[in-house]
Amino acid sequence: MIQLFKNRRARHLREMAKYLRLVFNDFFVFALLFFLGGLGLGYSNLLKTLTSGLWWAPLVALVVLGITVQVGRFATLIEDADRVFLLPKERAMQGYLVAARRYSQWLAQATQLIVLFIMTPYLRVTLSWSLATVAGLAVTQVILKDTLLRLDLASAYQVTGQRRMNHWTNKWGLSLIVLAVGLWANPWLAAILAILADGAVAVWFQQHWQRQQIRWREQIALEDNRMLGIYRFFNLFTDVPMVSGTIHRRHYLDGLLRRIPVRHDQAYLYLYSRGMLRGTEFSGLVVRLTVIGMILLAFIQGTWLPVILTALFIYLIGFQLLPFFQQYDDIVFTHVYPLTWEQRLRSFVQLVTLILTTTAGLMCLVVILADRRLLPALGTVGVAAVEVWYLARVYTPQRLKRAAQNKG
Repeated sequence: MIQLFKNRRARHLREMAKYLRLVFNDFFVFALLFFLGGLGLGYSNLLKTLTSGLWWAPLVALVVLGITVQVGRFATLIEDADRVFLLPKERAMQGYLVAARRYSQWLAQATQLIVLFIMTPYLRVTLSWSLATVAGLAVTQVILKDTLLRLDLASAYQVTGQRRMNHWTNKWGLSLIVLAVGLWANPWLAAILAILADGAVAVWFQQHWQRQQIRWREQIALEDNRMLGIYRFFNLFTDVPMVSGTIHRRHYLDGLLRRIPVRHDQAYLYLYSRGMLRGTEFSGLVVRLTVIGMILLAFIQGTWLPVILTALFIYLIGFQLLPFFQQYDDIVFTHVYPLTWEQRLRSFVQLVTLILTTTAGLMCLVVILADRRLLPALGTVGVAAVEVWYLARVYTPQRLKRAAQNKG
């Protein structure tokens, strides 16, 4: 069973590497460096305004670390067919699940240490902690995350006659209590409590797992949900076949469609607009990226960072809209429309222009209201206007024509 997990892990890592190469392209990495640099500069300026003894400083650290310790889910890589084909090997699955917990440790613990590294200047400035004290909190965070992963492992088995150990209130309650002891009392005392909790969960699991059955349906659902979250992130940058949207009628948006002229050459514009408003795959992507961009722009300060961030999100939205052009290729009736391919392309370009213009307008409005300086506002508006024109009127037609030629 351990070899089975190793094979699935290797296949999973190959799949993740394939999508990560598409996500971290040159443009995105370049923009990400500027974004992180701007955040680092803002964080440095914020630390200069803080002093020691602030009453809310430990509370902020508790919220940040409490959320961070929940990051990193139990990756079992269990598949739907396992509840049938692996059921006779249920007792041997213990080795499989233990190997899965070890694999889940790497990214989860790396996240804990990275966040603690970022939080170190804040803790030293606001709480006057030494590096040894911060190290105690880091040990607490790492062991606490190990405990939560053990709870996830224990929750894979049915617990008869007892309250389930992986309930979210238990996980959050344990995390907040231990971290509160570390922030308001002593980090090393919190580390001792985390070690005791980790040992108690390990002993309990060792004594009970042999007599319990695996929650196959629940574990399959949890793993599917975890992978869906990863695929949705990748879908922000490239087309992912595993992510499919749903259809909603949305009567309240019919007024927007009435603005489209009822003309022969506007048939595809109506079809694409209706599909965009009713579907959740592409419309949800546009809404999510727009909202995330607006939230980030509301807190970002600087002369050029808002410009770069706005350009990045407009590019991501425009690039992700390209596959929508082939949305109805599998419907036979669209191939008998008395319309040319060029008319279809013009309708799609018109829709992309409208979407990108709306998105750019909302982001520019946030920059103007949040910064209230002339140079960042003018720079953002100017770059957004040029980028919308280039993406919608130049890049999109050329890219789709090239794809059509290669396909033909």
